[in-house]
Amino acid sequence: RRSGVSYGVSLLVPALIAGGLVGAAYVFTSLGSTLPPVRGVLILIGFAIVSITLHYWGGSGAASLTLRNTLFAVFVVAAFLYPLLYSGLQAQRRDVLIDAAETFDNGSDPRVVFSIEQLLEDTASDTLVVNAVLADRPSGRVIDSLATVRLRASLLASLRSYEINLTLLDLDGTPLGGYYEADQQVSDASLDQLERADFDLLRAMYADAGGPASLVEQVTGRHERERFRYEGLRPIVREGERVGWVMAGAEPRSMTEEVGTPFPRVFVSTGFYGAITEDISLAEFRDGILVRTTGSSFGRLRLDEGVETQMRRENSLWRRERVRGRSYETYYVRHTGPANAIRLDQSVIVAARMAATTVFDHLYSLLRLTVAGLFVAVPLYLVGIVARWRAGLLPAPRVRFRDKVLNAFFAVGIVTVAAMGFVGLQVVTGENDRAVDSWLRQHLERVERTLAAEARAGELPYRVLDRISMDSLSAQVGLDLNLFQGTELVDSSRPQLIRDRLIDPRLPVGAYSALNFEGYRFVSLTQQVGSVSYAAGYRALPDEAGIPRYVLSVPTLPEQERIEEERARTIAYLFGALLLLVLVVLATASVLANALTRPIARLRVGLEAVAQGRFEGIRPVNSRDELGDLVETFNAMQGQLADSRTQLAQQERQLAWREMARQVAHEIKNPLTPMKLSIQHLQRSLAKSEVEDPEFKSVFGRITRTLVDQIDTLARIANEFSSFARMPRQIFEPLDVNSVLRDAVALIQAESGTTFETRLPADPIVVRADREELRRVFINLLKNAVQAIPAHRVPEIQAATRVEEREEGAVAVCEITDNGAGIPEKLRARIFEPNFSTKTSGTGLGLAIVKKAVEDMNGDISFDTRTGAGTVFRITLPLDDPSNA
Repeated sequence: RRSGVSYGVSLLVPALIAGGLVGAAYVFTSLGSTLPPVRGVLILIGFAIVSITLHYWGGSGAASLTLRNTLFAVFVVAAFLYPLLYSGLQAQRRDVLIDAAETFDNGSDPRVVFSIEQLLEDTASDTLVVNAVLADRPSGRVIDSLATVRLRASLLASLRSYEINLTLLDLDGTPLGGYYEADQQVSDASLDQLERADFDLLRAMYADAGGPASLVEQVTGRHERERFRYEGLRPIVREGERVGWVMAGAEPRSMTEEVGTPFPRVFVSTGFYGAITEDISLAEFRDGILVRTTGSSFGRLRLDEGVETQMRRENSLWRRERVRGRSYETYYVRHTGPANAIRLDQSVIVAARMAATTVFDHLYSLLRLTVAGLFVAVPLYLVGIVARWRAGLLPAPRVRFRDKVLNAFFAVGIVTVAAMGFVGLQVVTGENDRAVDSWLRQHLERVERTLAAEARAGELPYRVLDRISMDSLSAQVGLDLNLFQGTELVDSSRPQLIRDRLIDPRLPVGAYSALNFEGYRFVSLTQQVGSVSYAAGYRALPDEAGIPRYVLSVPTLPEQERIEEERARTIAYLFGALLLLVLVVLATASVLANALTRPIARLRVGLEAVAQGRFEGIRPVNSRDELGDLVETFNAMQGQLADSRTQLAQQERQLAWREMARQVAHEIKNPLTPMKLSIQHLQRSLAKSEVEDPEFKSVFGRITRTLVDQIDTLARIANEFSSFARMPRQIFEPLDVNSVLRDAVALIQAESGTTFETRLPADPIVVRADREELRRVFINLLKNAVQAIPAHRVPEIQAATRVEEREEGAVAVCEITDNGAGIPEKLRARIFEPNFSTKTSGTGLGLAIVKKAVEDMNGDISFDTRTGAGTVFRITLPLDDPSNA
């Protein structure tokens, strides 16, 4: 039951992770204009990812439900799905650029529509405006002043790329006065004529629309008939009756870059901007010359020649361009008129440009997708912990060293990234706040310098505020300004901000205390409007006594969205870089873990081989650290163990043979003596007997002699077994090797009749050895040399000695050389083993006894042989050191 639960959970976790990410990618992709086949492919790939993940995870059951594996699965699935998500977002970006270019081309701007509606509503509901219109003889100067104040304080004044106007009319449509801001001056008579014609057109539209509260329409432009302008109309109503009309308009300037106070998006609802966004720059080129632009990325006055050449053949063009070190994606489209016909009389190209997606943007988007996956994976991982515990997998019965290394690296990486993220976030936030503070300080200083420039001789800047309107000052410096006297707001260039309660009509306590009691000239504070925070700077304008008479304030509320976007972009880059750091840490950890654990894995395999009785060395590790030394030490230890095992096996065989030899010698010797004595008794009895038969005596003598010879042979064999079995007490003394070898040669030469050649130096070669043991060694080797020579070959046996200097000291080298048949190659490895012999009549103990005797004298024995040519046996003994006597 436990294994079934574990296996089920192990399948559920990756399925939900992959399914959740697929669903998130599907939702994000659906925001764009991707085609249904793309979405179908997305779902199919998602199911493929689920299947692969299930196969990977399900094979090992609940044991794979570790945090590292869970995060790895999230990273892999997120990285695989991100290209699909990015394709949808890229399609959405392109749709936005296309809509923005079309809107800019047609002159459609939702900001203008909204601003005109607000201006019409505010003006029609203004009591001063209503009273001025109802006056018996309305004063043109008063109405012009009211219109000027209303227009300059409106949102429409923020759109510097438009010529704007506001006109008050009586009930019949006769202009009473207004304000007109344009690049070209128009006479009053011409202006009245134009306004009358616009009113007649708008009034007819107003009637056709059923008399709405306000009407805003696009009409044919005055300067360029192929470009639209905006006109709005609203009745002025008092006590349910119409008493007049207010008309407002905006027409795109022919050559301008939008500057001035920013359009405060806080007034509009989410999504109202439509295609016109602050991160899009728009431009219009006529015959390759820039004639109109908004935004900041179009800085050249002429169209790129390459673009101009391509646009002669195509109606639209996408290009990725680099401007002043920044990459942009630009959409170029040929201008179309109101009838949607391509103009042939001149080349007009509209361009929309947006910053291209950078590597950090990709990383940040990938981070967001990863975080979305973590919200699915982490809770399921916590559930998996319970399943693993119930399955008996927690605590883990066995943890690999590689997993420990990876977990350590992973923990260090996560802690490092978290610390860097926290510190980086604090730094970014702090730097952003300092930048905003510096921005506010500089702008308020510029406002004070402007006031100082308007001041008369000996006049302080605060007195200028008594004779200059806040709208005029705001227009000069291009800022939204608020003026406080004491704690009360007395004037503002954006009264709508006050009316909509977006700015407090009273001076904040913190600003009042810092400026009046603590003596500061400038202070910035963070203020709150609902869930929106914005900064505001305050600067005191002191009087002659040094007491603040007025306080000027610049709020960042109109630009707060841009500030927040810059901050969010910086944070996005920060956390994108941190995600890259996490991936680098994980990749590095995997490489290092493999590098660290590979030698240990080899050692484990080597130890297992040793435990199984195999002593093969492991491959060396290309490492100059302790792990490399450990592997070398292990290989040396394995070599020593192999040698020790070989020696131990040899000793065990020798002990077994000695025990067997002792028993054989004992069993053979026991009957030999009475047998020999009995035969000798028979021989003596026959000699004393009176038997005269010569044939019988001859046969009897021959048989008894044969029996005595065989008994002597058995005795000799028994003595050899006995010599091999017993460990006689050896007497080591300084010996002349040459003397011992001469004795042995003389003995074998007399016994076998073979002539030996000796090459012995005149000076003695003294070693420390047992005389009898060394003589038996030489006798055994000389006998083997004689017996190794084939019958048809003349014996050539040589005995020689010499002294050699070696690193460990001087040694005596004794060589017995024969011209016999040699030792076959397949038998050479066993030549010194007991019970092994190349002769049919041998016991196989001679060379084993020789080897043991030489090793007991701290010497070494070896041989060189050539099949059919002969053999050289070489004995090496250390020279005697007189100081050891």
